Amino acid sequence: MAETKNEQQSHSFKRKLGNTTYTVKVHFSKDTDKTFKDRVQKLIINECLEKSQK
Repeated sequence: MAETKNEQQSHSFKRKLGNTTYTVKVHFSKDTDKTFKDRVQKLIINECLEKSQK
């Protein structure tokens, strides 16, 4: 049976920082050629580059 958008499981979490609660919703595209590992590696590299420029 085909899954519709309403039937898909919602991926989210809440994080409280100080007096503010943030709800973070996660969405993964099925039409991409990048893996989760590729995306995390890019985030780490960008973070390192930003820190080295300071």
